[in-house]
Amino acid sequence: MAKSWLHALRAYRYPVCLKDFQKALRYPSYFNQSIPGDRDSTIRFEDHFRKNAEKIEPWFEVVFWKLYSQRRIAQKKTEDIIQQLSLPPKVDPAYLLGTAEKFLTSESREDFETFRQLFRFRSKVIAVVATFPAFLCPERFPMVDTRVAKWVNQHYQVFNDANPDAPQLIPSIYGNNNSATVLTMNDFAFYLRWIHWTRYMAEKLSLATGKSWRPRDVEMAVFTAWGDRGNRHPVIPLNPIFEMSNLIETDDIEYDLFDNATVSGR
Repeated sequence: MAKSWLHALRAYRYPVCLKDFQKALRYPSYFNQSIPGDRDSTIRFEDHFRKNAEKIEPWFEVVFWKLYSQRRIAQKKTEDIIQQLSLPPKVDPAYLLGTAEKFLTSESREDFETFRQLFRFRSKVIAVVATFPAFLCPERFPMVDTRVAKWVNQHYQVFNDANPDAPQLIPSIYGNNNSATVLTMNDFAFYLRWIHWTRYMAEKLSLATGKSWRPRDVEMAVFTAWGDRGNRHPVIPLNPIFEMSNLIETDDIEYDLFDNATVSGR
């Protein structure tokens, strides 16, 4: 049952060239990485952010990284967010970090909204903001995006039925409402349940595979499993993880779980 998850995580690939940011030269020593996008190189980028999170430039890098696959808007959206963070009163990166860490502790809607408002978005979008908890604490927080939302909307009932003891997934408003084109604060309950469910699945998959899974890894697998636009979804069917009778032996795996991979863009 866990082999489908292993396959999806192994296939994760989100390559990003930060040098492609058109204003990169304004930020010496930053926007100079080319990230192959497999799990290991993505973890190195997460580590880079955490080590430098008291400076503002790594926050800008993560915004561009998150938006990179949206080629038509990535440049302008990143520039807009940088501009908003730089307008008076200028947002201090230490304050950004402290506000994010408050949400990491409380997991409350109020603290997430306080953090979100620091980015001065004109709408109540959440996906870019939710990237930062996942980078700051991938052992406890996954990312979330519309691809994840589509997967959950299609599979939540099957997984809830298979694991009634798990935090029960709930569908996203996105995808069930034709007018919703992005994830917003209206989906905060969906996001919070997704966080708790990925923690549960990370524990299950760690037991099933003998490898240490993080909520971020669960999310990477789901992201990859859904597939790119134009594919028949999901491209990799993920199976529920049942009790001990269905756990696999790691000797049955013909590849290293965290080898470099193939597939997709964020």
